Amino acid sequence: MFKGLNGIRIAFISFTFSLLVSAQQFPIDSGEAGVKKPPINYTPKSIKSFHDTPFANWDNFTNSIIDESAGVTFGEINRFDAEQLSLLKQILQMNFFRIFRLNLFKECPFWSGSSGFCTDRSCAVDTISDWKDLPDIWQPEALGALANVSAAPKVPNDQNKDYCELDEINDETVFVDLIENPERFTGYGGDQSFQIWKLIYSENCFNLGHDQCMEKNFFYKLISGMHASISTHLSHGFIDLKTKEYGPNLQQFMFRVGNFPDRIENIYLNYILVLKALIKLESLGILDSLEYCDDDHFNQSSTEIKVELGELIKPSYQLGNDKETCLFDENGLFQSSNAAEIKDEFKVNFRNVSKLMDCVGCDRCRLWGKIETIGYGTALKVLFDLQDTKNFEPSRYNISNVELVALVNTFGGLSKSIEAVQEFKSMYDKALIEETTGKKKEDGKKHIPNMDVFENKDEIVDFTNPKVFESAGSASQSSSGYDDIVFPEQSHSSTVKEAFFTELDNVWKTLQLIFRSYKVFPKIAYNWCLIRIVYYWNRFIGHVQQDFDVNRLYHEEL
Repeated sequence: MFKGLNGIRIAFISFTFSLLVSAQQFPIDSGEAGVKKPPINYTPKSIKSFHDTPFANWDNFTNSIIDESAGVTFGEINRFDAEQLSLLKQILQMNFFRIFRLNLFKECPFWSGSSGFCTDRSCAVDTISDWKDLPDIWQPEALGALANVSAAPKVPNDQNKDYCELDEINDETVFVDLIENPERFTGYGGDQSFQIWKLIYSENCFNLGHDQCMEKNFFYKLISGMHASISTHLSHGFIDLKTKEYGPNLQQFMFRVGNFPDRIENIYLNYILVLKALIKLESLGILDSLEYCDDDHFNQSSTEIKVELGELIKPSYQLGNDKETCLFDENGLFQSSNAAEIKDEFKVNFRNVSKLMDCVGCDRCRLWGKIETIGYGTALKVLFDLQDTKNFEPSRYNISNVELVALVNTFGGLSKSIEAVQEFKSMYDKALIEETTGKKKEDGKKHIPNMDVFENKDEIVDFTNPKVFESAGSASQSSSGYDDIVFPEQSHSSTVKEAFFTELDNVWKTLQLIFRSYKVFPKIAYNWCLIRIVYYWNRFIGHVQQDFDVNRLYHEEL
């Protein structure tokens, strides 16, 4: 009876769909009903659906050479890490390396406001309130660079030439026990978290032509390895909402890291990068020239720390023919005619990454983000700026206690990531056997919990979708074929009159949308010109600013 009307309805729905695509660019004003795209649920049918994981052919993967390394295989690093893991954990338990100084209240230099600030208890950091609980090396009179056995003056240090920015000592300085504040999943995520990572990766933009492609590629791998290592830690310390306990989550790891061979490889590349920096400090005698702490109130003395650091680092010499080329040959970078200019831009870009850690709204995430960026920055400083000359005096090398603590803890974090990868490999094998034999088939239907989904009463946003930042309504309203359309509820007893007015209302709303698009066009054009002018001016004066963001076109005020 209603075939003709149904045909009209289908036509209107198709027409409306084409317009709703443009509605993502011209959002409906507040107070009016809008179409919201539901979050994408990444639900694999089985563990076998992770087709690209190196776990499926682990022997070949571990026997292959780590890219950009000096001929070192994944298997060699696995064996070395397993042998040294207990000693490394023992070193990280020492008072000198477990206490970190930072400013948790530093303002973000890139934007203002508290958008995305985490108020959950798991985001908090327990600081040391009484300085009497600190070793002598961390007392006010000992802060700054490490004391040296030799009284030789240090080489002046221009921090503007460093790869990272260290927090100054002031009234907001706090001390944190890293053992009491481990890196794990806190629930922090959402728009701000995604924006920070977006800006971090945007720092991989170099403006020196094609000659710096090798350095640009290295910078990207460094950032990717840091991101993958953090994701591995969070997946390994993921909270079970039922038991409220932290533990490894295989599906979360596979979704974020395990199904991407390049991300796992970049973790290993960062591991050998930081280890090579420690080798260089040890081989040049710098670690032995430092006075760590001789405090009667604490168990570890400087001699004990030096001995254990030597026992940790020296076995790595077997991974290469000599100390100069083992693990990673840093001499292959910054060798072009404009190497100095490329290195300066490399430093500026990584310093901006370290500054972005002050924009993180989760205190615990900020803490570990600062530790890792300072750790990587120190490794880069040692590898590319420390030269072994004839007149080199280890006691004059400028390295602060904060840098050394961050470097060793960053190495500990990478070691933890490699250990976690081995554990996830065992979990993967077990899950694969259970699936093949028909056990626990229901596990394959479980939804992968997404740590980057930010929820509140008004919106649910999935920021793991690489295509974009889009808000979402209820996922239950979408159909499998048209995930981005919210269809009206169908009435089982609609009359011709009801159907007519429903379609008439749809036409009216569609016309409103079209006219509104023309109405806002001048404002969009103005905003576009203003944003581009401000962006290029900031680039001209050297002020770091985020790149052009289409979403900013629709802000009422810039």
